[in-house]
Amino acid sequence: MATQIGQREVFNNARKLVDAAGLSTSATVLSQSFLRSEVAMSTSTTSYHIPILVNDNQNGATSTYNTSSLLALQDAFVVSSIFIGWANPTSATDAAFIPQSYPNAQIAGTQAIATALQAIYSSNLQVTVNNRQILTGWDTLRHYYVPQTQQLAAASLTTGISQADLSENGFYPVEPNLVFVGSKNNQVTLNFPQAISTVPTSTFARLVVIFRGILAQNATSVR
Repeated sequence: MATQIGQREVFNNARKLVDAAGLSTSATVLSQSFLRSEVAMSTSTTSYHIPILVNDNQNGATSTYNTSSLLALQDAFVVSSIFIGWANPTSATDAAFIPQSYPNAQIAGTQAIATALQAIYSSNLQVTVNNRQILTGWDTLRHYYVPQTQQLAAASLTTGISQADLSENGFYPVEPNLVFVGSKNNQVTLNFPQAISTVPTSTFARLVVIFRGILAQNATSVR
């Protein structure tokens, strides 16, 4: 459960980490914020590049979803929690979808596809900054959250949707905190033991990675 005391500790940690990174907190504004990175799912990919910076075009158009929120080069970001899930929007510009913390068959389309999506929770996240590996293997199973009340039919006034509190469900705290600096080479990858065998039939299904934490605005020398 998020508390003001916990958020104060996150803020204090962020201030120390920004200073330790050589970016003075006296010359920047610290505020709660988030990064959201989305990449298209594929039945032939075992290693997904997760964009962090606004100028990252390694994934082409999949780096520029309108629901993504990436880090500006002049800013830094201290990560306090991570969400790893998936979504199945209705179009490339759909903004009315909710990221899922488990393979919801009603969202996936079929039970067979939902079963295949369980592979998401056998993967691991790795982070390298300026060729230094910061996070060697963050297991995604910690993000697997199946609610007590699940959606069993197409959403309507009578059938309802899955229970979810996305202030915490699917999110996991990061300690020690990670620091992304806009002027550095931030490489984040999501590695699967094997490719997802079946993905939703729409061409817009994607993996969703959300980082919550503290944004240090105008902290770097990039202007």
